[in-house]
Order: sequence, then C-alpha cells, then structure tokens
Amino acid sequence: MTATTVEKAATTQRAATVEFRGLRREFGATVALDGLDLTVAPGEFLALLGPSGCGKTTALRMLAGFEHPDAGEVLVDGEDVTRVPAHRRDAGMVFQSYSLFPHLSALDNVAFGLRMRKVRTSERRARAAELLELVGLADKGDRYPHQLSGGQQQRIALARALALRPRVLLLDEPLSALDAKVRLTLREEIRRLQQELGITTLFVTHDQEEALSIADRVAVMRAGKLEQCAAPAELYGRPATAFVAEFVGTMSRIPGVARDGSVEVLGRRLPVDGEAPAAGEVDVLVRPEAVQVRAEAEGDARVLATAFLGAVVRVTVRLADGTEAKADLPAHEAAGLGAGAAVRVSLPDRPVLVAERTQK
Repeated sequence: MTATTVEKAATTQRAATVEFRGLRREFGATVALDGLDLTVAPGEFLALLGPSGCGKTTALRMLAGFEHPDAGEVLVDGEDVTRVPAHRRDAGMVFQSYSLFPHLSALDNVAFGLRMRKVRTSERRARAAELLELVGLADKGDRYPHQLSGGQQQRIALARALALRPRVLLLDEPLSALDAKVRLTLREEIRRLQQELGITTLFVTHDQEEALSIADRVAVMRAGKLEQCAAPAELYGRPATAFVAEFVGTMSRIPGVARDGSVEVLGRRLPVDGEAPAAGEVDVLVRPEAVQVRAEAEGDARVLATAFLGAVVRVTVRLADGTEAKADLPAHEAAGLGAGAAVRVSLPDRPVLVAERTQK
C-alpha cells in the first residue's frame, strides 16, 4: 500500500463526535440498555467490551440505525440522528459474518454501496480499486468470496464499509470467526488503517485482550450499564469496580479484614486503593504479576499447578484458608516450584483494590 493511496482515501474522511445520551432499550422483560451515557471523540477508537447480553451490540446497532431506543438520543456531531434511517446515517458497518455478496467479485462487493448511490461506473471502480490496495488486496479484485480466505473476506468487508467515506466506522465482533493467528494480524491491520484514516471507530468485542490491544479507550458494560470507560492501562491498573477488575484480565481474590482505612491481608497491613470499605471481612483483588511467591519449607501455602506462558510461568497456589491465588513469575523464580511445594505468598507494599467478601 502506498502513501498516496492512504492520502486519497483520507482526503474526504471526516471524523465525527458520537454521543449516546440516556439510551434505554427493552426487549420484553429484558433491559438491553439502561440509561447509557457515552461520548466518543473525533478520530477515537473506542471498544465496547462486556459479556454476552450486556448491551454493547444494541448500542452499536442504535448508532447504525438498525435499532431505535425507547428513550434517549444518539447524536453525531451534535445532530440528533435517533430517528434518522440507517441509509442516511453516514456510518460504515462491518459484521461478524462478512455479509459479502457471493455472486459479486471482490471489487464489485467493495463498489456496491457506490452503485446504490448512482456513482458512475468509472469513478466507483477506481475508488474500489483504491480501497482494495488500502487493505492489501489489490490483486484480488476479480476473486469471488468463496475464493478468498476468511481474513481476506473480512478485509473486503472493511473496504466496502470505507468506500462511502463514512464519518463513523462500526465493527461488530468482526474477528470472532477467524482463527487466532489471522485474528491477531487483522486486528493490527484494522488499527493501522483507523489511525491513518483518522476515522471515529466503535468496535464491539467480548475479548478483553482484543479490546485492550486495539483501542484508545475501552468502555466496559454490564447489564445495560456503563461500568467504566478509560484508556487500557487505566482500566487494567485502576479498575473502578470489582466487576471491571475481574472481567479485564486475571484477578485473584484473597481474604482480608478491613479496619481504619486499610486492610490486613497475608499477615500485613496495606492501604486501600479508592474508597475505604467499612470495617469487616473483604476480598483483596490482586493481579498475578503482583502476587509474590517464594519457596519456603515452613510456608503455609502449597503449589497446585504451574503453566508456562512464554515470558512468565503462572503458578497457582492454595493458601492456608483454602483460597486459590495465581502468580506470574519469571521462569528462573518458578524453577523448583512443582505441585505440592511449600511456599510463602505475599503482596507488595502498595494500595490494593478491595471488594465485598465472596461467600463460598
């Protein structure tokens, strides 16, 4: 792909501000969205992340115009588009299932929307060829969908969404049907294109690693509500709620006792990150990289299992009270920590996140 191709594709690309204001949507007794408020900045790549049924796809479909809220508004650059038909939304959408026309070539699939808008043949074919080059498939224009791999089909779908030069690009779990290696390559490609074009993008996924690696900010949703919206590093390092902490990345719960604004855990007192809980039993939430494990004959914890993860070894231990915790250790520190080994588990002297005690 040449710099000229990117420049051509970007010349009329317009990055938009997107706002969801108090969106509510019910499907019978199910509340899909419960007062969603969220703003996406021009040119921002925002991932909507959450478990199935949390409302993320409903929010995306409302922006696309495929769903309408029972209450609330959708605004694009300050204009209320809540009741504007989908074909007038100026949004490009890429679906999980590609949705390519099997009887059309790759080039004609990309040009389809332009044909519907009565763009003359020479112009739409030129623009489609431009976009095929942009997504690295300039030599596949005469191929039909069944002659392309899943990753190539998804690139064609992306090019088709960009053909109309939309103000907003919407991606509804576009990588979930692909194998792991292709998924990794394509998500990097999507991010690169988004940055080069500067287009406002909303990306729906239930894959936390995908969201953290690709987005400027990640909006974590649960039961139709927004739990937290922040940059990936903040979301991982300073989760606002216990749900976010446990949904984003691996987290262990270690029993502790809160009192006087701090918490006693694993034999030491640590400050609380955020609002201090009322005195009483709590769970301390810790990431594997924060858990310290060392072999000790008199240790009151036991190693249950180890797993090689490349740069680190994940060690699962059982504490004296039966609780399990996970620690990520460099390989040389994990050497000799086989199943059954006696160990001492500790935490670094820094603030910790606490949550209500989980009953077992």
